[in-house]
Amino acid sequence: MRSTTRSRTRRALGAAALLALGLTGCAPLGVGEPISPWVVAHHDEKAEFHLGAGDALLNLDSTSGVSQLQEFQAVGYLHLEGTSVRLHMEYETSVSGESYVSRLITDQDGYSFDQSHEAGSSETYYLLGDALKEQASDGKSWVVMPVADLQRQSDPERNCQLFAVSYMCALIGAWNTTQDELDAVPVQLSRSESGSQHFSTAVSVTSLVAAGLGLDEGDLRGFDSETVVPMHLWVNADGLVNKIEVNGVVEGENGEQLSLQIGFEITSLEASGDMQPVSRSDIPRNDLYQITSEAQLEEFLSKL
Repeated sequence: MRSTTRSRTRRALGAAALLALGLTGCAPLGVGEPISPWVVAHHDEKAEFHLGAGDALLNLDSTSGVSQLQEFQAVGYLHLEGTSVRLHMEYETSVSGESYVSRLITDQDGYSFDQSHEAGSSETYYLLGDALKEQASDGKSWVVMPVADLQRQSDPERNCQLFAVSYMCALIGAWNTTQDELDAVPVQLSRSESGSQHFSTAVSVTSLVAAGLGLDEGDLRGFDSETVVPMHLWVNADGLVNKIEVNGVVEGENGEQLSLQIGFEITSLEASGDMQPVSRSDIPRNDLYQITSEAQLEEFLSKL
């Protein structure tokens, strides 16, 4: 199980890195005030309203809202428990303008890392855990690659290259895939008196595989391909999508269970005082692995 879990950690980590260049267990609303549906989607036109509103929130408002934030902190998280899979990992990301720092936290010793970019620099740095540096950077603790500013405020989609935000983008991709796969997906949009919104829907387990979110096809043996998991989206009164989460337990034909909690949340509208980007002068040159080509970058990511 341990070697399998580590390989899954590497696949999930690599997928995020590449992006960066029956229903049970529904999550509570957690907004602290009553929520009332705008309308109940019993009829085709009402369902179409909910679907269209959800599509706008997911595919337009989510990355657009993040791009308008000058500073923020966010977390992206993935927790899986099942017969053939156990994986727990989180990314913390702090952003100030074009500067950002991301930190991977995982339950696998030696597989964590930090990513750091300073605004105006033409380079991005990684500080690797002991296990990662042995397999990916010739034993060097630091890795530098030619990745400049993201220009994330002028191109909202580039926010998906921030590790925590990549989970939001992957879940949006899973929802879009689910819309293509299934004839009917549950959708309901609610609004509180304060103007905050909550969108309830679902994604298929196969769409999570396609999105690279920690699962592979072997984990779904015994599960119907149309099995769906609840997904929730929370939007504040200013229209900012501040949380998106898949959370549920699905059951296979032989009683096997798979528990999933995958999500993204903005935790602060200020950058972290502790997570500060490094500059080249901070890094010992004899402990630095340099990536200078796309082929070298791809090899590095494959070893993660």
